[in-house]
Amino acid sequence: MTNLRRLVLGSAAIAFLASCAATAPDADAPKGAKYDTSWPDGAAASAERFRNDLTTLAGDEYEGREAGTPGYDKAVDYVVAAYKEIGLKPAGDDGYLQQVPLRKEKTVVEASVVELAGADMQIFDDFYVGASTYHESFDVTADVVFMGYGLDAPMFGQTAYDKIDVTGKIVAVLSGVPDDLPSEENAHFNRASTKRDAAAAHGAVGFVTLNPTGGFSGSRLERAAARASDVVVHPDGKEKEIAAAAYLTETGTAKLALAAGMSADDFKDGMAPKELGVSLRIAGASEWEDYESPNVIGVIEGSDPDLKGEYVVLTAHLDHIGKLRVIEEDPDKDIINNGAMDNASGISTLLEEARKFKNGERPRRSILFVALTAEEKGLLGSEYNAQNPTVPAESMIANVNLDMPILLHDFTDVIAFGAQHSSIKETAEAAAGTLGVTLSPDPVPEMVLFVRSDHYNYVKVGIPSIFMVLGFENGGEEAFRGFLSTNYHRPGDDASQDIRYDQAARFAEINYRIAKAIANADDRPTWNEGDFFGDYFGK
Repeated sequence: MTNLRRLVLGSAAIAFLASCAATAPDADAPKGAKYDTSWPDGAAASAERFRNDLTTLAGDEYEGREAGTPGYDKAVDYVVAAYKEIGLKPAGDDGYLQQVPLRKEKTVVEASVVELAGADMQIFDDFYVGASTYHESFDVTADVVFMGYGLDAPMFGQTAYDKIDVTGKIVAVLSGVPDDLPSEENAHFNRASTKRDAAAAHGAVGFVTLNPTGGFSGSRLERAAARASDVVVHPDGKEKEIAAAAYLTETGTAKLALAAGMSADDFKDGMAPKELGVSLRIAGASEWEDYESPNVIGVIEGSDPDLKGEYVVLTAHLDHIGKLRVIEEDPDKDIINNGAMDNASGISTLLEEARKFKNGERPRRSILFVALTAEEKGLLGSEYNAQNPTVPAESMIANVNLDMPILLHDFTDVIAFGAQHSSIKETAEAAAGTLGVTLSPDPVPEMVLFVRSDHYNYVKVGIPSIFMVLGFENGGEEAFRGFLSTNYHRPGDDASQDIRYDQAARFAEINYRIAKAIANADDRPTWNEGDFFGDYFGK
């Protein structure tokens, strides 16, 4: 799971994953396996298949499955072989594969320039120019327009772009968002990419983030310049991108204010959009390294002639973070981040769902199984798949995502992040209830996990989506916190943990029942009336 340590470690509230109810034992099951009496025959076999998938994908020979490496490609081969054995039909662009064009981009520091009349602007002390995904070099000079927080959100009274025409201008915005936005909407609008996209949509040619009270220190910007970032290369990206994007430190913001005859204190919440009466030059260049890494996509075709052209999209990310970067060679040091819980457990759940669909009655709608690449690099595989699907975009009716189910304890409830936004909540609640498992509300809404995993890229193209994890009850908080502090994004996340494969099989069964219920319903899922995400993306 991407960046979870940054979100969770420092907050007692975020421990959110938990474990499964123990019931009648099965003599043929793996150690510790217990099952509810409502389980169908074959529960023990399901647990054993799960064990085989997880221990294989989390093995050292897969070298942590980092996207773009031989270890990840080996994991792709494993999933392709599993899809073939199960009997899924290929649904990628090339057989089961959808190659995702990726790029490592890095700022060329020596080419970075911000020029302002009457000011001596020094890189890192005053500014930083970001890399461009689609322009190897750029040089833009234009008038600067202050646009508050830079939000294009009339539903929250943020309508600066209705007041000033920014065509051909450089838009300057405050970092952050207003305090009164709800948490999930706050997280969406707080993204630099959301603000830059809004400026580009209104014709801006440059973008500047202001920090009147600090935030982007020189040392932080220097560290950012030293790192390469991974991004998706979209076919139409060059036409949409604002290449010239800069960040101004507190001192850089003060210099811009002075040139505009203002004080840096004037750049604050509530200041009206304003033509600053100054011109700014932003120039820069980027270093690129291109590579590809595939999503793996298979399909079970629906049985209903009228509904089989609609798809329930089931996703889990296949990649992890690879090996530790070590300076001194130590032959005894474990340097492989195996990613058993993150996310071999999610892929194993996906594969077990596919077997259940293939062995049972065909669903009315088609089921798309997508093992995603480059989640750990910024949700990149799902970004590409959602925007460049291998089936008609309008035919994808729902997404159920699996990311880091922690299978280290017995669970009595599950959580479906995002369920409150659509009719999928009732479907998930009823399906889980058939096994005596409750659907709990998001226990940590302030952490906005709804926008922080692969499903959110499907939300952004209008598809009702949920992100499934084990629940918070019955000791789950303690189990998750222990995993996070000990093994998350570390070599200790391997198959030697006390993994409850009986609980893994139950979790797969619940997810299967949720997906089946969506696929067999008379009506496709709908966004709730007045829901922000449905109104903002769904229309």
